Amino acid sequence: MLFEYQSQYSIVNEEEYCTKMDEISQKFKKISTSGYFASFDGAKMFYEFFKVKNPKANIIVVHGYTEFTKKYYELTWYFLNMGYNVFLYDVRGHGYSARHSDDTEMTHVDKYEDYAQDLDAYINDIVIPNGDGAPLYLYAHSMGGAIAQLFLQSSKTPIRKTLLSAPMIYPFTPPLPRFMLKKLLRGEAKKFGWDAKFKFSSNFNPEVKVEKSNDTSLARFRYNLNMRINDLNYRNSYGSNRWNFEAITAVEKILNKKSAKNVNTELFVIIAGKDTAVNPKYQKKFVNLTKCRYKLFENAKHSLYTQADRELKEYVDTVLEFYES
Repeated sequence: MLFEYQSQYSIVNEEEYCTKMDEISQKFKKISTSGYFASFDGAKMFYEFFKVKNPKANIIVVHGYTEFTKKYYELTWYFLNMGYNVFLYDVRGHGYSARHSDDTEMTHVDKYEDYAQDLDAYINDIVIPNGDGAPLYLYAHSMGGAIAQLFLQSSKTPIRKTLLSAPMIYPFTPPLPRFMLKKLLRGEAKKFGWDAKFKFSSNFNPEVKVEKSNDTSLARFRYNLNMRINDLNYRNSYGSNRWNFEAITAVEKILNKKSAKNVNTELFVIIAGKDTAVNPKYQKKFVNLTKCRYKLFENAKHSLYTQADRELKEYVDTVLEFYES
């Protein structure tokens, strides 16, 4: 079933957020197509997509660390209303996609290139056959930004536009500098294995406060937290030794000048001025390397798409202006 769009959108107001998002979720059940695709190594990956009549383009959403498809339903609502098909999937080790173990709080990957190959398989096996011949756009947030860039460096799949939202090029590693953390992780892996939980990680906390989160919208924070409380598969909270090692070494691949030259897409980067998850300084290095455009949201936290109404409206407007240009 196709979504009937109006070529306009309005932000879901925080005062009625839960009610409105529940209504949107019910509408989505009637128009969604979902299932599993087999990735490059046979791993089963969960996907979901929504389509409109005569789409302007296909927007492929690549979510961040500890996230999942349904967390992007609000953004999907805005994209659909503006005339875009939207394709989502649970990144490896997240949500309902293949996991390394039964521990649904742990995130593990053997190497970040696996994420990039998953995205390539998804686009070629699911998006293109169902994309109505429309152009391919990427929307990638945080860890998804790192995945998207590694994908773009290696894939021949044509992506016309790519928006990186607070991309995880260089995560903050307090209190240790990166070289010391790498040494620590190697030591932990030698003792307990690369697929073991990193010992300084924290478990899922259903009592976490919004002040400790990357959100500035209490309504969005509570709604997304309740989804995690009610579904074990949405409780990713910590990484394995290998995941952490890959996360802090990805910067070397992303900022590689030779690899960056292989990227053939129109890039746009959005930077959060109050980001405590990833280092904006390295995002600006990436901007200089790729000579792409960017916009700084000085008062925004890392999760740009879960900010308060006013900031979110400016953010979504910026995203759509890039895709519409």
